[in-house]
Amino acid sequence: MELDRTYKPPRRRGSGGWWRWLFFVLFVGSYLYVQRPDWLANQPLQPTPTPTRSALSWLAEAEIHREAGEFAAAIAAYERAAQLEPDNADPLVAIADLYMTDRRIEKALDAAQRAVQADPENVDALNVYARSLDWLGQYETAINFAFDALDLEPDNPTTLAILGEIYSDVGNWSRAQEYIDQALEIDPNHVLALRNQAVLHELQGEYAQAVQVFQKAIAVAPDRPDLYIELGRQYQALDEWDKALESYQKAVEIAPTGVTLDAFGWALYLSGDTLQAQRELRKAVEIDPEYGPALAHLGMAYYSRRNYEEAAPTLEKAIALLGEDQTRIEYYYSLGLAHIYKKPRECDKAIPWLRKALEIDPDTPPALEGLRLCR
Repeated sequence: MELDRTYKPPRRRGSGGWWRWLFFVLFVGSYLYVQRPDWLANQPLQPTPTPTRSALSWLAEAEIHREAGEFAAAIAAYERAAQLEPDNADPLVAIADLYMTDRRIEKALDAAQRAVQADPENVDALNVYARSLDWLGQYETAINFAFDALDLEPDNPTTLAILGEIYSDVGNWSRAQEYIDQALEIDPNHVLALRNQAVLHELQGEYAQAVQVFQKAIAVAPDRPDLYIELGRQYQALDEWDKALESYQKAVEIAPTGVTLDAFGWALYLSGDTLQAQRELRKAVEIDPEYGPALAHLGMAYYSRRNYEEAAPTLEKAIALLGEDQTRIEYYYSLGLAHIYKKPRECDKAIPWLRKALEIDPDTPPALEGLRLCR
């Protein structure tokens, strides 16, 4: 079959209507450009959503910081876990325990109270709440919460150890020994029970026995800075200053906090090394500017080195932070005398502090001497 090369297909009618479609497209495009509806407007780029960290993740991070002696970071991580699981008392108990270790008892009490509110039948929460109340001198309330915990778990060695601690603090040493013995019978290596046994020896002036028991507690828990601080205190009582300073320094190595540096610095001061004491106490205040004991001790170090210009404001801030219940008489009269010995003399500022000291002891010689100098 031959192809007819001269053949042309007939033209379709209406093929010239393409321009109508072009006009329609241009019209719609112009309308959309002018009106710019919301769905056509440029939308801002949204960040890719990231998964929220779980409470378990925060708890794991907190434990890492805790093991490293980074208490502030550990507490922050525990707080995040507590926020994610408000009915879980465990992170709050851990926070309270850390504050107890770091001697921040008011903060420990707050965390413990929150733990009890989250879970009123959590024995660990009741225990740390009772212990923080005991350290604040609220003995009757403390013992009630400790017995609440004991009702829930009669063989809990921590509860028994805390009852021993409370009875030690109120001077009922025989009853204290009974509870500590029960705790150690259940768990001979229970750190808190060992610690409270050592303190009971200390309260009775048995410092050598206290050293032995503290050493046993440290063998079980070698990363507890508070145990080294308390061991150092026993060596001080035995007048073994080299061992005391070594123990305090070990506490600093484990956890360089305001509390450990203050303990080390104050021991240096009491041993007669006021220059090195000043250096360590400055570090303590740099780490925690609101820690009253460190400020008071630094002020005393300044005063002993006749740096009255620094001693006066440092002691004044310390007294404001400590409050009347924790301010020692020597802080009052040292502050008053610092105002007297500095140049120019400031008797108007000195006299109120000297009188504060005399309210505690009307016969204290330094305060009386200060008043004589200001006549």
